[in-house]
Amino acid sequence: MKDVLRELQSLSLKLQKRDTSLVDASRHIHQTIEVLSAMKDNGGKTELKVTAGITSGQFKGVDMRETQPKIKKSQFYQSIIDNLTRRLPDSELVTMLKPMDQHFWPKDRRELVLFGESEVGKFAKLLGESATEAVSEFRDWKLQGKEHQVKTLKRLIVASNTVLPTSAECERGFSACNDTDCKTRNRLRARSLNALLFVDLNGPPINKCDPFPFIQSWINKGHRTSISWVPGPRPQPAENRPLWAILSA
Repeated sequence: MKDVLRELQSLSLKLQKRDTSLVDASRHIHQTIEVLSAMKDNGGKTELKVTAGITSGQFKGVDMRETQPKIKKSQFYQSIIDNLTRRLPDSELVTMLKPMDQHFWPKDRRELVLFGESEVGKFAKLLGESATEAVSEFRDWKLQGKEHQVKTLKRLIVASNTVLPTSAECERGFSACNDTDCKTRNRLRARSLNALLFVDLNGPPINKCDPFPFIQSWINKGHRTSISWVPGPRPQPAENRPLWAILSA
């Protein structure tokens, strides 16, 4: 059980990273399924320790005895594998994106010649790009290594990286919205709230942010600084009377 939870936790953390693309997510999922399949036959790290403890009759200094029926290990692992396969299948979009990731390229050159060209053409048509140019650039990239001469293909790759594999970014947005639009700040306008959320979600942390350029830009637009006036009621100017000059002489 602990081995399975450890692998599922690792998969969850990988999928929640902001730089994880749709193809990366598919690769991580298949890797986890392969690891669990190997554990079903060979056992995980914790399971091996427990098995050694059962053999010796002690585990971490505690005497062991059987009190409950055992869980069928192979059935348990297979159930987890089936659930992952069923709930996280490769979509048609993932199938179209995989050829643009070199991890999926076949090592045999004869298989590489026409590999992925139909998928790249479909994805180019889906985004309104020239399928002929995309396929030609993809062929030059995989067969001749012309990675820096793929303008159309580069636009397709950039577009594919904008597709989020999970809802983790949405959850971050909801959390930031709850922290920003709270009861003590419920008078924020939608425009101000949108600007604050954009900075909160996409801006750098405070220790890496230099506010001086933004402050200078704000002042140059005609705004006043916080020290440009004296707080409190303004002093009333004294009336200048001619008699005061005689009395103060």
